[in-house]
Amino acid sequence: MTGQGRVYFLPVGGTALSVLSPYPPERVEPILVEEMVSEGLTRYEPDPRYWHSADGLPYGYDIQPAEAETDPEELQLVERAAGTTMRCDIGLHIFVSDLAGRPALARMAQQVTQRTDGWVFVEFHDPPTATLLRRLDDAGRCIRVGDAVYLDAAAMAAWIARPDFHVVK
Repeated sequence: MTGQGRVYFLPVGGTALSVLSPYPPERVEPILVEEMVSEGLTRYEPDPRYWHSADGLPYGYDIQPAEAETDPEELQLVERAAGTTMRCDIGLHIFVSDLAGRPALARMAQQVTQRTDGWVFVEFHDPPTATLLRRLDDAGRCIRVGDAVYLDAAAMAAWIARPDFHVVK
C-alpha cells in the first residue's frame, strides 16, 4: 500500500493508518496497547504485535522512527504545525479488506493521536472538497498534502463522525 511518501506491506490485503507522534516508542506502545484493549481486541500470544477482534478480524501495529516512511517535506509540515519534532510513526493495520473493521482502526488511531499529541495521516477516495477541509480544520487542525491530510485528534474525531467517513486501503 502506498500513500504520500509511505509504503506499507500488508499480507494479502488490508488497511493501514499512520500516526506521527512526538513521543518516543517506549512511551507510545503502552498507550497503543491500552487503546487496542479498549477497542475489545485480544493479543495473539505467539506474537504480541498481532491482535484480533471478537469476530476474528486480525489487527496489528508497528512503531518506527518518524522519518522511516514519511516524506521529509511532509514531516517538516507536521513538525512546524505541532511545534515539535515527531519521534515515531505508529502504523495501525487491519490485515483483511473488511469494511466493518475500519471504524475500529480509525477510533484507535484517533485515541492514540489524542493521547500522544500526534497526527493521523488520512487518504480519501476522492480529493477532499474545500468544504470538508474547512470543517475538519474548524474542528481541529488539518494539514493538506496533495489529496491527503494529516489530522490532529479533534479533526480526526470530526472525520470519524461524518456520514461520508471512510478509510482508504
